[in-house]
Amino acid sequence: MKQAKILLLAIITLLPLVLVSCGGATQPTGGWSGPTVKDGIIYAGTRDGRVVAVNVSTRETQWEWPDTTGVRGLVYTTPIVQGDLVYFGTYSGEVYALDIADGVVKWVHPPKSEGYIGGVVGIPVIADGIIYTSSSDGRIHALNTTSGKPKWVSNRTSDYKLWTSPAVVGDTIYISTFDGRICALSTETGELLDWSFEAEAGFASSPVVCEDHIYVGSFDRYLYSIEIGSNVSTWRFPEEEAAGNWFWASPVVNQGVVYAGCLDGKLYAIGAETGEKIWEFHAEDSIVSSPVLTDNLLIIADESGTVYIFDVISQFGDEAVPLKTISIGVSVISPFYALDGLVYIRGEDNSLYVVDIGKGELVEGWPVSLTAEE
Repeated sequence: MKQAKILLLAIITLLPLVLVSCGGATQPTGGWSGPTVKDGIIYAGTRDGRVVAVNVSTRETQWEWPDTTGVRGLVYTTPIVQGDLVYFGTYSGEVYALDIADGVVKWVHPPKSEGYIGGVVGIPVIADGIIYTSSSDGRIHALNTTSGKPKWVSNRTSDYKLWTSPAVVGDTIYISTFDGRICALSTETGELLDWSFEAEAGFASSPVVCEDHIYVGSFDRYLYSIEIGSNVSTWRFPEEEAAGNWFWASPVVNQGVVYAGCLDGKLYAIGAETGEKIWEFHAEDSIVSSPVLTDNLLIIADESGTVYIFDVISQFGDEAVPLKTISIGVSVISPFYALDGLVYIRGEDNSLYVVDIGKGELVEGWPVSLTAEE
């Protein structure tokens, strides 16, 4: 597709990709590596090829991988923590599992002797003991979470690099591609299923599946709702004239409302069934990171480093008004994490920030730099 080729260089400069589940999960799942928090420890990847574990209370580094200064490969994926392991992919084409206690490698796929699967940019997804990873080789790789051994490798789903994150629902995997396809694959075999969707323009965001619909942003500057099994979209938003830029980040879908941030600097609340605008909000800058919903609070961050908190129960007119507005002073384009009244953010200065939602301010003692000491 000519459009995908033209856009590829622009895409490379905007690598963040996010997957957020139906209902607004607080754990971001795409893009420049954002933080994940478990049991008082923040896990975050860095652009110089490290994964760092930072204690929230002491702000001290618990461990970092690798424990030498050598660069192993850019880490674009947000770490996933499950059980006693931290999982992530690298752009050098490997998937790692580390021990959460000390950062020791439990397994790596493929082993060093077997080469390279293609750069990993979209955040992997774990379901039923299998980690599903999209790759720049255009394929989905299914690996056992305990051993790292492959269950299967799919055929190519795209003629282009596969940088979006998969969505796993039951026994089906859905993936959106830069050449305008949504593919469905079997979780058991990795084979392409009969249904797929083809659009005139490539898809910019990872797919979000809610009930029997897929919500996904496109390079034609529209957000689409697609019923699984249908060959035509249910609706596209805006209804007439396209938005001012791409819907790059995946939306959040909750209680019949789609919350979608756009690179044009607007946040839109859209009726999930109708595609009609409920309200919008004009941020100070582009919205690259996906929104996060925790309880009844919707959180967005724009590229200027401003964090906005909305009470979704509030009745807005055409223009929403944030409950709180907090600036951290540096650009935000990575996924962020919300837990227990705190928002954890990795800024573009390669530092971790913690924002207190209730107080509407940065927590004392933060930020903490992730930059390696020379």
